[in-house]
Amino acid sequence: MMKTILWLTVIWLPALIAWQQLNEAKFKKNITVGVTLPPQAQSDEGVVKILAEYRRNTIIATLCVMALAVIGWVFDTPYMTTVFMSWTLMAILIPMIPYALANLRLKDYKRQKGWVQEQKTVFVDTASVETTRTLSPWLFVPPVFISLIPVIYDRSLIVMYLWLALICAMGWFGYRYLYRNKAEMFNENTDITNALSRMRRYNWGKLWLLLSYAMSFTALAMSVPAKYQVIAFIVMMVVMAALAAYSFHLEMKTRRIQQKLTAGEKGEWYVDEDDHWLLGSFYYNPQDENLIVNNRTGMNTTINMAKPAGKLLMAFAALMLIALPFIGLFIDRLGSQPIELTVNETELRTKSGMFHYEIALDDIKDTKLLDELPSSLVRKMGTGTDKLLEGRFSSEQYPAMTLLADPTVSPYIIIETEEGKIYMFNSRDPQATKDIYNQLNQ
Repeated sequence: MMKTILWLTVIWLPALIAWQQLNEAKFKKNITVGVTLPPQAQSDEGVVKILAEYRRNTIIATLCVMALAVIGWVFDTPYMTTVFMSWTLMAILIPMIPYALANLRLKDYKRQKGWVQEQKTVFVDTASVETTRTLSPWLFVPPVFISLIPVIYDRSLIVMYLWLALICAMGWFGYRYLYRNKAEMFNENTDITNALSRMRRYNWGKLWLLLSYAMSFTALAMSVPAKYQVIAFIVMMVVMAALAAYSFHLEMKTRRIQQKLTAGEKGEWYVDEDDHWLLGSFYYNPQDENLIVNNRTGMNTTINMAKPAGKLLMAFAALMLIALPFIGLFIDRLGSQPIELTVNETELRTKSGMFHYEIALDDIKDTKLLDELPSSLVRKMGTGTDKLLEGRFSSEQYPAMTLLADPTVSPYIIIETEEGKIYMFNSRDPQATKDIYNQLNQ
């Protein structure tokens, strides 16, 4: 069941990425697939051919990635998480290949045709760039307080609630930071620059505001009692799906407006920054003092890799991508490591890999031996795989409990301390679990 849920949450993502990648082939601000071309070149036979091949290759790459997801879903393997993480890496990298190849081909064709724009310095009166009324910071206050509501009645996850509240507050700073970036210059027509800048800033602000409210709903869903967790999970998934859909809608709407405003616009000069965009996606400009800059199309931002901090961030991102399969392998191995249960004269110890707990025998108030897991068991924080449950959980019988157990092997020892804390442990050897239970009772 867990495997099915896991794959169903991501199998549709390659199609969404393909939709966005195919949109890159449409001209916006004289740019297609990360290459700036003059207006008269947009109907050129060679350009049309390269873009047609790019669309075809993008569709093929997407179908291959989705087919791999179906294979990972259907076939059983003890290394399910490793397979999933490896697929995630491929789902990120494979769609980039057709884009990078088309970008290189178009740049080469551009040079052959003599379409390279002469570099020149342009002075723009930034005071003439109109700005829209900014979103009030007070709009970001309600989600902060909503995220903190669970702190009143659920102290077990107070760190998580505080973290989500901080993310809500950071929504304002993320939105306002955009105003430090350069305007959306397309050519010498300042009216178009104004329109593009206002539209982008407005949509960017709405996105950050919605993200803040989505995080506040996440905090509420995490605090719901176990017997209502299924409903809370469904509501949270609907909210997140709606946020993702609306975010994608805003991105595509921004691109459509950019395409409409700049279609057929012919001036004496137009912006051509292709030399600063490696493979059309990675910005490298030593003369630009900004670390964060706008993408040329859409409403996203990226980093300037010419800055030392930009190099570090990009290296960290690349390292995280490469590490995905190894993270999956690490998680899979957690489910195969033994769970050690031992009792000495003073305490009970349980250990599995890096997870371990110690409980003083004098602190134990009561113990029970269960043949089945508590009903409506919900993970609050920690690890939840097919063969290992570790961290903080809740159930109808126990609103808050700490687990280190294999859910596929019974029985389970339930321990209540003098302070009212609940723990549940077991060994992957059923007899060992029973022996420890008998020792605790003695």
